[in-house]
Amino acid sequence: MKIGVRLIILLCAMIIIGLEPLYCETIYTKDGQQIQAKVTEKTEDTIWYEAATGDIIEEIGIDMIEVEKILNDDGSISEYSPR
Repeated sequence: MKIGVRLIILLCAMIIIGLEPLYCETIYTKDGQQIQAKVTEKTEDTIWYEAATGDIIEEIGIDMIEVEKILNDDGSISEYSPR
């Protein structure tokens, strides 16, 4: 009985943790915004990142000139950060 209850609690916790979006970077814009996102690509003039709106995950682009810096979740500078 105790093992069954513990197993159910563990499974519920895993489901809840799995539903939260996992972000790797924080994008700091020159106008003061902080965007928690997973950066997917950096082109010559655009940084592309994934953002979750409810159950929908969409890819959004932001102009490189609008970005001040991008930091990883551990505080180090992201490889996608403008130089």
